[in-house]
Amino acid sequence: MRSLCTVNTFHSSTSVLIRCIRVDPCSLSVLRLASGWMLLLVLLLTSCVPSVTDRAAQPTPLPTDALPTPRLEGIAAERREVRFVSGDVELAGELDLPIGSGPHPLVFIIHHSGPVPRDAYGYLAEILLRSGYAVFRFDKRGTGASGGVYGCCESDDALAAYRAAVAQPGVDHCRVFIAAQSIGTQHLAMRFEEYAQVQAPRGVALLSSLLHASDIVRIAAPIIIIVADSEPDLNAIGPEAAAAHNARFPASAALYVADGAEHTLFDIRDGPIDWTDPAWVDRYHRGAMRALVQQLDAWQTPQHPCNR
Repeated sequence: MRSLCTVNTFHSSTSVLIRCIRVDPCSLSVLRLASGWMLLLVLLLTSCVPSVTDRAAQPTPLPTDALPTPRLEGIAAERREVRFVSGDVELAGELDLPIGSGPHPLVFIIHHSGPVPRDAYGYLAEILLRSGYAVFRFDKRGTGASGGVYGCCESDDALAAYRAAVAQPGVDHCRVFIAAQSIGTQHLAMRFEEYAQVQAPRGVALLSSLLHASDIVRIAAPIIIIVADSEPDLNAIGPEAAAAHNARFPASAALYVADGAEHTLFDIRDGPIDWTDPAWVDRYHRGAMRALVQQLDAWQTPQHPCNR
C-alpha cells in the first residue's frame, strides 16, 4: 500500500462528457425562397420549434447493475430509515449505527453520477461500520424509496440529505465527516460553505476526485484525495490539487493513489469489473479503503480540533 501524503499513480474508467453538435436543417438559409412561398416559409419556421422532448434532455439509463443488499447483520446496531424533503419531493435515506455506545462519528456519503440508490454504497457501509463509524446513505431522486424523477437537483438533494443526517440522534457532531465520490466531489466543492453552515465537517474524503487546484481550495477542511493510478488527469487532480490545498490550508491535504484500480476505486488487476455480477462489491481496492479509514481515525486525534 502506498503511504499517505505521497504521490503515486491513478487508475480509471472515467466518465466522458461528449458535447454533440446536431446539424439542424431548420437553420439553413431561406433566402432563396421566392416571395410567393411565404406561407410555406411560415410552416417551415413553425416546424423548427423544438419539441418538449428536445428541450429536456432525458438521462441515459445505466446498465442494470447488481446491487446486493449490504451484509450489515452483526455489525450494525440499528438501521434507521430517514425521510427528508428536497424542494417539494420526499427522499429516503438510511442511517446505519455501529455496535457500541454512542454518540458515534458519522460518515456522510455523496454519490457518484447516475441513478443509483443507497445500496450502491452498501460495501462502504460494511467497511465503515466495522471500524466504528455511523454511515448515512440515501436513494437518489427517482431511485429506491425516494420520490420524484431522476435527472435533476442532485446538488440540492445531497445538501438536504446532509441536513437530515447530522440532525439524527446518535451522531457526534464533533466527529462528522463527508465522503464524496467522483461528481459528488464537484457538488461538495460548489456548495461547501452551505455544508459548513449546517455542520462543519472535521474532515473530507474526496474519492475518485474530479477537483483541480482552483476548485479544491473551496473545501475549507482537512482532506484526503483518493484516486486511481490510471486517471488521465492524474497530476492535476492528485499532486497539483493536494499542493494547492496545502498552500491555502497548511498541512491539510493527504493524497493516496491506488495502484491497479478503476475510476471508482475497484481493483482491476484481475480483470475488468462486471457490474452485473453481484461479486463486484468484494473487489473494492483494499489499499484505498484502508487509507480512508486510517485518515478518518487520524482526524479524531487532538491535532484536529472539533468544529462545532
